[in-house]
Amino acid sequence: MNAEEKQQIEQQIERARDGVGDRIDELDQRLRTTLDFKTLAREHAPQIIAGGAAIGFLIGFGFPKPLRRLIQVSIPLALIAWKVKQSRDNRNHYEEII
Repeated sequence: MNAEEKQQIEQQIERARDGVGDRIDELDQRLRTTLDFKTLAREHAPQIIAGGAAIGFLIGFGFPKPLRRLIQVSIPLALIAWKVKQSRDNRNHYEEII
């Protein structure tokens, strides 16, 4: 490699690095706003309270065994499925940006 080729490569590297910092800052800001758990909890507080009250009421007055088993299996599966769907949606959203 001669000096001219090295200089061209260095210029290309610098051009590639110019916009990366801005894109990283933008992604960081979006992640901080979308993954703010306090805001999520505040927005969904009525649903969380209602769900907790309903489950507490049912547990307090007793469940039939098949219904208890269904809940023990279905709630974790539903949470896992929701989290996977949410992460796929977020990943697709960020791939569109980049």
